[in-house]
Amino acid sequence: MNNPQMNPISPEQKASLRSRTIVAGILIALILPAFFLGSWVFFGIVAIFLALATTEMIRAPHKPYKWYVYFVSYLITFSYVYWFVLKGNFSQYIQSRHQGVAYTFSLENYFSSLDISIIGIAASIFLFCLIGLLDKSFTWGDVAYFITFTLLMGLGFQAFFFCRYYPFYLFGNARSGFAAQANWYGGISGADLIDTSAFKYFGSSSLLFFVILITTMNDTGAYFIGSVFGRHKMNERISPHKTWEGFFGGWIFGAVAGLIFGLTITFLGYPMLPTLNQGTWYWVVALCIVLPLISDLGDLSFSMIKRNFGIKDYGSILKGHGGIVDRVGSDMFTCIFTAMALVFITNGWNFFA
Repeated sequence: MNNPQMNPISPEQKASLRSRTIVAGILIALILPAFFLGSWVFFGIVAIFLALATTEMIRAPHKPYKWYVYFVSYLITFSYVYWFVLKGNFSQYIQSRHQGVAYTFSLENYFSSLDISIIGIAASIFLFCLIGLLDKSFTWGDVAYFITFTLLMGLGFQAFFFCRYYPFYLFGNARSGFAAQANWYGGISGADLIDTSAFKYFGSSSLLFFVILITTMNDTGAYFIGSVFGRHKMNERISPHKTWEGFFGGWIFGAVAGLIFGLTITFLGYPMLPTLNQGTWYWVVALCIVLPLISDLGDLSFSMIKRNFGIKDYGSILKGHGGIVDRVGSDMFTCIFTAMALVFITNGWNFFA
């Protein structure tokens, strides 16, 4: 049997790998504390990334858009991500006033599902169409692109919050139907559980960590295996350097990393969600198998946009990685899919719940 032949590693690839490793280390050092701390720190970091990612998407077509195109794009994208939190808090404030009880602003209590406003989508369509009518340089292609990318950014970044805070809803909210049944984390459940530091900083972040881990390991495995053993191109029209060897290598890396982490914490009595427990471990396995594929779908989809505009990367802020969108595009897809899948699992696959 012939051993698989290894590709020679060029000096450029070595330099790229060194840059990617250094930048990845800096990102981990900066973002990981916010990842576990949550609250305003996490919201602030995500807001910065959202602003940078939106800017990259606006600049991707390499057209000199007017200031109002930037303004409307930021307004729409941020409203998709943050509006329902403001709406939920305002409703809670009004209710508290009527009941004569104290009101406390919350960033975590409203992530029971993805919640993109239909009114917001309609406003996006109206505003970008209006710009297209008034600005002759803003074509119908621009209208369609801006409506699509702002919605994608909104869904993707809101899905980050969902994966970070959905555990608060299921473990701690009696309305979820699971708080009274929860008997994990040393027998603590409900409001008592979500008030503990162990859950607030680590238990509640395990779901998002699980999704990001699978996505990152899929990307890392695909890069290394593809660089060393890649021979057969996947789709040169969309991504000239991606190979089937890298695809399967990334799939295995991502799935195995997810299985080790997800099943370990589940069987140790610290499940990511009440619906992902020792009795339903197969959903953890299913997510580990499917999420690397969704990660690749996201990566290729954003590559398709880049090829359409004739650009290599969305930006250069992350040396060796490209821009923010180059780094988080796959994560957006995997978080969106995870949010959808978990809502259906929680509702017993009732599509009308």
